[in-house]
Amino acid sequence: MYEIKAYVREVMAEHVVDALAKVKGVASIAVVSLNEFGHLVGDESPLEKVQMVKLEVDVATETVADEVVDIIVRTSRTRDGHPGDGKVLVSRLVRAVRIEDGANDEDALQPTSS
Repeated sequence: MYEIKAYVREVMAEHVVDALAKVKGVASIAVVSLNEFGHLVGDESPLEKVQMVKLEVDVATETVADEVVDIIVRTSRTRDGHPGDGKVLVSRLVRAVRIEDGANDEDALQPTSS
């Protein structure tokens, strides 16, 4: 099981979500608005404010995780890529429980049938 967190430009978020919605194995996507401050050109540049969103996607398999990462990178990159386009972080999940019915681990990451 994997958690993918992506920090992308706010203006690109809808494109990313639309593309991820078509992936079998993605049951939900959390979108959190935030203000991020980062070095846009090297470590020596001042921190600059960039309107970003954080996307969180939990998936059951490495194959789906790889597909999600690829889609995020392709759909959130501005033209040839620019500093401040964002980043993607992937972590292993040790446990998942769906509150609704107590389903565990991979089962908890699948959509419910109701």
